[in-house]
Amino acid sequence: MSPNFDLEKNMFNSSCISDYQGCPRLFYYSWIRKLKVKEVKLSLEFGRVFHEVLLEWYRSGDVEKASAKFSQLPSLITVDLLTKEWGEAVFKQYVERYKTEMGKTLHLEVKFRVEIGDRIYAGTMDRIEDWGGQIYVDDHKTSARLELSESSHRPSPQIDGYCWACREIVGRCHGAIINGISTAKNPKERFIRFPSTRLEKEMDGWKEVFSDTTNEIMRDVERKHFRKHYTQCNRWGKCKYWELCVYGEDERFIEQNFTVDKKEVEDAI
Repeated sequence: MSPNFDLEKNMFNSSCISDYQGCPRLFYYSWIRKLKVKEVKLSLEFGRVFHEVLLEWYRSGDVEKASAKFSQLPSLITVDLLTKEWGEAVFKQYVERYKTEMGKTLHLEVKFRVEIGDRIYAGTMDRIEDWGGQIYVDDHKTSARLELSESSHRPSPQIDGYCWACREIVGRCHGAIINGISTAKNPKERFIRFPSTRLEKEMDGWKEVFSDTTNEIMRDVERKHFRKHYTQCNRWGKCKYWELCVYGEDERFIEQNFTVDKKEVEDAI
């Protein structure tokens, strides 16, 4: 579980806020009960590793050192477009495509904990860059299908929050660079990159969103009730907690399909 979420410390991150806004019951299973699916979705693991590769690339500028991160992928993967070899091939295309970068790296792996009222907004920004004289936060997106646009990331709990945090730490922020990478075999576009601008009033508004959402979270924690939002059940395919909402919280099913840290659960509730 993320070190940037801790109810005892009144500390919250963008992911828990986004999950709660999508469905309070999903938030409950993921952040309060801390249920983690035993069978890792390969596409998510591939995206996580590619994220690590890009971080190393911007840190060292060493293609081989960055490519070596793909060794984290399970060696038994049989899905052609999620293998170590495919990741290396796409990454080499990325390096060639952006061999001349517009942006200059200012900071990497910026861990932050910023107070908003009596609570803490916490997280990690992978990269802050100077892009043509303006300050932007990077947001990497890996997917087979790139459906990216200005409106798809504005507003966004993650990006709005990171832009606000960047402004608090650096002194200014103009938005985020959306860095899309398609993992498909023959995509229409392999790479899509564009700035998603944020106005000062948008970043100012993040504090209200953070306060309102965390107020609701704390209310639900106190009353031990987290309502369902049906619009999220099949939005990106079947929700990983679908069976629990439909059939009930069968502890035997939970033990078979999820890992559970019982001590953390007891501490949380």
